[in-house]
Amino acid sequence: MTEYKQTPENSSLSLSTPPLVTNTSEADAILTNAIKHVCEETEWEYGEVWIPEADNTILQLSPAWYITTRVDSDRHLAWKQFRCCSEEFVLYPGEGLPGRVFSAQQPEWIADVSIQSEFYFLRNQIAKAFGVKSALGVPVVEGHLQIVLVFFMSKIWDENKQVIASTEAFAEQLKPLLPSLN
Repeated sequence: MTEYKQTPENSSLSLSTPPLVTNTSEADAILTNAIKHVCEETEWEYGEVWIPEADNTILQLSPAWYITTRVDSDRHLAWKQFRCCSEEFVLYPGEGLPGRVFSAQQPEWIADVSIQSEFYFLRNQIAKAFGVKSALGVPVVEGHLQIVLVFFMSKIWDENKQVIASTEAFAEQLKPLLPSLN
């Protein structure tokens, strides 16, 4: 198992060793541990991963997801319900938060997804139903291979450039996983 650590010098999230992946289930486990680490080291309550089909025409929710241990049982259930409803979504590049991050290959922060239009944040109604507020999407890009990490919380959180930078730096370390996922 890969050990994670936060370095005090730069407050970045980091992996202590690069992951070695031999199959998709190992990659999913490493991605789950990665988003777990980001959630536990920051204020994000829920994390998920979007992966494109081989031809990059659609994005689907991967089996990798995590709910922080800091939430109570009601909030935990709400995140599970949000996840369950999200599994039905298939996105095109440029569509929804994961699709925009995928197309732009840049992170995107939304302080309150529940006030966004359904055109801008496709899961708007689900977000309202389950108390979802802030979101951050971060791409992991290596050549033509790419995934998108997305994090959420149940409170409004204004954009935090340090959290974005730390999450991007952490995401960089996941690049060796991409060939096993795409």
